[in-house]
Amino acid sequence: MPVFLFLLCADKTVRGARRYTVLGLFCSISLILSMGLSYRYLNMAFDFRILPIVLGIMYGGYRIGLLTTFLYIASYVLFFPESMPWGIFSDVAFYLIPLAFLFMKKFQLAQPRMKMYIASNLIMCGIATYTMLYCYDLWTGAAVVQFDALLFMAVYGIFFMLTSYLVVFLIENILEKLSLQEQLQAMSSQYDQEAQKLKQLIDATPLCVVSVDRDGYITAINGMMLKTMKDGGMFKEEDLLGKPCEVLSHLQNTDVNLSQIRRCLNGEGAGTELINMNGRLFISSAYGIRNHETGEVVGAVNMAHDITELQMLRTELGNMERLSLVGRMAASITHEIRNPMAVVRGFVQLIKEKSPATLHEYYRIIMEELDRANSIINDFLSLAQNRIVEKERGHLHDIINDLSPLLWADANLRGQSIELKLDPDIPQLLLNSKEIKQLILNLARNGMEAMESKGVLTIETRRENETVYLLVRDTGEGIAKDKLDKMFEPFYTTKAKGTGLGLSLCLSIVERHQGKIVVESEEGKGTTFIVSFHQQEAGQKTEIYEFEGSSA
Repeated sequence: MPVFLFLLCADKTVRGARRYTVLGLFCSISLILSMGLSYRYLNMAFDFRILPIVLGIMYGGYRIGLLTTFLYIASYVLFFPESMPWGIFSDVAFYLIPLAFLFMKKFQLAQPRMKMYIASNLIMCGIATYTMLYCYDLWTGAAVVQFDALLFMAVYGIFFMLTSYLVVFLIENILEKLSLQEQLQAMSSQYDQEAQKLKQLIDATPLCVVSVDRDGYITAINGMMLKTMKDGGMFKEEDLLGKPCEVLSHLQNTDVNLSQIRRCLNGEGAGTELINMNGRLFISSAYGIRNHETGEVVGAVNMAHDITELQMLRTELGNMERLSLVGRMAASITHEIRNPMAVVRGFVQLIKEKSPATLHEYYRIIMEELDRANSIINDFLSLAQNRIVEKERGHLHDIINDLSPLLWADANLRGQSIELKLDPDIPQLLLNSKEIKQLILNLARNGMEAMESKGVLTIETRRENETVYLLVRDTGEGIAKDKLDKMFEPFYTTKAKGTGLGLSLCLSIVERHQGKIVVESEEGKGTTFIVSFHQQEAGQKTEIYEFEGSSA
């Protein structure tokens, strides 16, 4: 009865130590029924009470063991009241209970074979005790020798031992299978978790991954591959699983990597190839999946890495290196050009003094053009030199005030005026005064050249949080929107005689101060150049701001 009840209840709802508790309770029920249905023969009670008592204590532990002991005493009182109170002390089961508690820990830690050995020995002790009691009755004359009684006791003993052995064997077999089932479920759950982790890892990788079995049917494909394939976004992973890998040829618009997969399935080395997939460049590699025991090819995996941007960056880097070389060569050449130009200008000036007055205008034009060419060379050299400037802590207003007489002089010659709006809350910054002067002078003269007479050039400083702004605003005609993006490109100019290097030089100066310069313009209303410096790093940290406002 304990075996079959335990077999019915030993499912997913009964796990671990609870199984032994349930088994002990079933043994207690079996104990009550065994004693209630006990067979009386030769003034002795024959039943299987020893078996549920021993197993209940052995498997159930101390609490179930105490419950079994209590039920044993209660059942004895209930079913054998005529032999109370001293009859229980002559019962063999009463003396087996301490032995069962004594061997309980050893039994619970033992292997199945040892458990059967311990339980069988205890039960044999009980049978031996019954036999000794019967022999004692024969010796005292309380019983007489009867062949049928001896035969009955022998058959009972053999049947009892076989039943005990079978019960323990079945219980251990059930427990072993349940343990294996739990281990299998745990391994299956762990396998599912690891498989999900691996799938998430493959989906998160920037590589395009697809794997196939030995027959070329798709077993796995990651999200990056689906995104890359032509029309791949129309499919989900489960739509392609189990399909032949040839279906990828249409979706990818290429079959180069499929040939790699086929070579791997044939046991050949696939290597690495450059492929063009839907207008993008990939490095494709394929590897065979082999059985680690037999070495047989059981599948293949193909991985492709998108190197389109990397290839573009390499090309751009090559172009930058060539442009840098050309720039260094041009800077060296222009530096050497200035020396003969200075000689030519000196001789032109000398010839002018010895020439008639009618030719002075021509000599003036020659010297102006030489001066303009020299100015272009200076601007180009300043732009081409990528040097580290030394900065000192200074005030932006001091630089503006130093330049204001020169700016006023230029403005008076043009019939224009200058307005200064200097914020008294401006802190000191780390600046290179020479370069900042050149920056303000270039921006101011650009603004003057963009205005007609009676125009107003405004130079303004402003502080917002940790940022200092320098604004140079004119009231000229403004700049068209399609030209604003090109304003800081070298050699781009909207002036008839401009070189296109002034604003590029301004951008270079601002970047060397880790600042930012932007331009805002509206046709018919004027243009505003906005330079921003960060206060905390004092010109050593770049901050990007989108200045809200318009040129007025």
